[in-house]
Amino acid sequence: MTMTTQSLTNTHQTNNYNRVKMHLCVAALLVVPFLIGDIRDSFFFLRSNSSGDDVHINIKPQDLDLELGDIDTDVAEEIPQGENEDTSAAMNAATGQVFQDKQIRIFGGKRLADYENEHKDEDYNANLNATMILGMNITDKQIGSLCHAKKWGVVTTIFDPTDAILRLLSLDWCLVIVPDLKTPKDYMAKLQSLVENNSSTSKQYAATADLDRAFYLPVEEQELWAGHHGFFGSFVRSTPWNHFARKNLGYLFAILQKAEFIFDFDDDNYIKLGDDGFVLDILSDDPVNVSVAMLGTNAFNHHPMMGATVNGSWARGFPLDLLQNNATYGTVAFKEDIPLSQVGVIQFLADNNPDIDAIHRITKPLPMNFQSSSAVLVPKHSFAPYNAQATIHSKLAFWGLLLPGTVTGRVSDIWRSYFAQCIFADTELRLVFAPPKIHQFRNEHNNLGDLNAEQDLYNKAGELIAYLSSWTSSETRLAERFEHLYIGLYEHGYIELEDVTRAQFWLGVLIERGYQFPSFKGRHRNVAVMGQFNYANRESIVTDVIFWTQKTREFFSTVVAVGPFNDAQVNMLRRNFISVRASTADEGLYSPLSNLRNLLLEYKNSTTIEGILYIHDDAIMNVTRLAEDRYPFPTHQILSTIRYDSPRGQTSKKGCQQYRIFPDKHFASIDKSKIFQSFEEWNKWSNCEWGHSEKDYCSGGQLRMATDLSPSLDKLREPDGSILFTGYGQSDFMFVPTHLADIFEEAATPHLKHGVWIECAFPKVLDNVIQRTQTQHRMIPLCTSWDYGTIRGTKQMVKSCIDSPEPYGILHPFKISNGLDTYNRVCDSVQLQSNATLD
Repeated sequence: MTMTTQSLTNTHQTNNYNRVKMHLCVAALLVVPFLIGDIRDSFFFLRSNSSGDDVHINIKPQDLDLELGDIDTDVAEEIPQGENEDTSAAMNAATGQVFQDKQIRIFGGKRLADYENEHKDEDYNANLNATMILGMNITDKQIGSLCHAKKWGVVTTIFDPTDAILRLLSLDWCLVIVPDLKTPKDYMAKLQSLVENNSSTSKQYAATADLDRAFYLPVEEQELWAGHHGFFGSFVRSTPWNHFARKNLGYLFAILQKAEFIFDFDDDNYIKLGDDGFVLDILSDDPVNVSVAMLGTNAFNHHPMMGATVNGSWARGFPLDLLQNNATYGTVAFKEDIPLSQVGVIQFLADNNPDIDAIHRITKPLPMNFQSSSAVLVPKHSFAPYNAQATIHSKLAFWGLLLPGTVTGRVSDIWRSYFAQCIFADTELRLVFAPPKIHQFRNEHNNLGDLNAEQDLYNKAGELIAYLSSWTSSETRLAERFEHLYIGLYEHGYIELEDVTRAQFWLGVLIERGYQFPSFKGRHRNVAVMGQFNYANRESIVTDVIFWTQKTREFFSTVVAVGPFNDAQVNMLRRNFISVRASTADEGLYSPLSNLRNLLLEYKNSTTIEGILYIHDDAIMNVTRLAEDRYPFPTHQILSTIRYDSPRGQTSKKGCQQYRIFPDKHFASIDKSKIFQSFEEWNKWSNCEWGHSEKDYCSGGQLRMATDLSPSLDKLREPDGSILFTGYGQSDFMFVPTHLADIFEEAATPHLKHGVWIECAFPKVLDNVIQRTQTQHRMIPLCTSWDYGTIRGTKQMVKSCIDSPEPYGILHPFKISNGLDTYNRVCDSVQLQSNATLD
């Protein structure tokens, strides 16, 4: 069917007619249960009855057992299961099968490095260039010559040309059109006629549509490409016909023509016209002004924030089991400008008939528009589905363009978006949803056919997001990391073996052609961050905790907020998917030590978390320096801001000497050359200028510990029966490996029992753990100011720290109550070691 401008109205009416028919067919089976709220249950009732037979609408159940099929056993092996254990789904007698993520097979095929070794000595790779790859004689092309623009559009189609093609060609973009076997053979002749016909109308933009910038890749030429050697020929041969993944060849064409931006679109998505009748520019702003979305969930439903005119709307690919959870809507934290260089993908929303799934189309009205005028920045920890219908990809994100070919076309681009975002979290690349510069006048679809083709989206999207959120790899090169991800996705049944091989060929082509992958930043997945909040009495505490968690999750995947939260606050945070623990309200005098102890014990048997990084909410980490620019986070040392690098017996800050306390209450210097009957005598001799040491919460608690003859204190005593207290130290930060949890507990608990303040307790706990285990300690430099009147806790202090020639790993204090946007910029400045974002 030819989708010209004149046919748009008729097509829209046809779609409306189809929707009416669908309502009549499925209303009784789907709509009522859907409105009740149990979307997943209603969907499975639609699919099959209790005997497993198909119901009236004839949607065949998908095989959720994910069998290996014809895959050779030397390439893949099944994971042994229990005798009665279902391999891929949890059984529920009331509703049927529910897909559960688990590893079901083992990849045993070649790795990318194996293929690279096979091709490294082949001469044709060195001589390969874009023109040769095309297999084309450029002078015999029907139109134009090679286009040298940096911006390329890519479209695949089985329909006649539409006005959407002309609108892109009226801009300064090149275009590659990828036909499939069903595409009209006279496509280019029809496109030429469409240009001529529209040029004679009042459509001003048609006169500027330049066909010399359009490249049509005939089926015959594509077949020639399959004869090429090396990664390119292998990739072409592995790409299926009559599948959406054929579009991958267009991406590769544009990349080889040195594109810097690729507009991935469908021919039923029309760029809007401005008031002057010309086509709107789709890539003009740098930096990009965005609303920063704030949420705790790992799934983001961007439709509400973008002002969808239909209530309860969601994008195709959003997990159905989260539709009723308002926490996935997020809120706007603030607005900011981000450099275009940090944007990996810009997804334009579409008005009229946007990208929604078949359940949405069946149950909710159209047309639907989006009223927001602001772009939205997706948090790094959260996943949102984007499509291949109106999406701009920047050069650093080209590796993520690959469409899987072993899933249906209705699933392929959504799976691609989730896969790419998993890797985005380990780079500086961000996902942005942009206001609708697009009208979609949808090509003919059968909604029941779409419903059947979208089975994986309905059944697996939530589990896929959970898997990607916890996925990890030791690979630090992006190409190998992407390959490793595809292998994991295959092993868990989200794609098939052919997609792994195709991804390897894709990466091989990019590497051969000198494509520069983005730098690896590495979000650490092997440690948990414990955020200590001393106070929970301010009105903004829930919002502050959510944003603090979100910001910290840019660097660490597991984050736990701990503080004196009341029941209502805990419930609110948990409804927003924040991992939270309530603790004692003691203004942070003792509870941080207790909380760290408890979290170490909680995670000590974890197979993934190897340490707990404790930090106060007003302390900001320089993560690169803490990790020594290593990935994953090094866990063989204890880290703290406490001065423990000197041998025992050294004088600590402010002249405070270390001292012993004996069970009979007398004090002694570390070498026992000086004996004192009271702390006051020792303090006078030591000339310690730190006023806290003489308080009951410091030396008083230590005295109670020393005179406590309980066996639990024996492990803290020296051979002479005394307890050696090693001074004091700033205690707003510490990292402890989880394998030290039990010893840490033994050292910490007596301090908590006898009320020893954390700055007097942490140094002794550290000393005891080191003495008993010989674990290495690395002191982390702290940058701060003691000018409480004008400097401490201000941006001026932050700037001074950044400008200081002395390296530091922790900046303290800077409170999130200074404003979320300011806190965000300070965190970024500390990581970049630049004041540029603060001005």
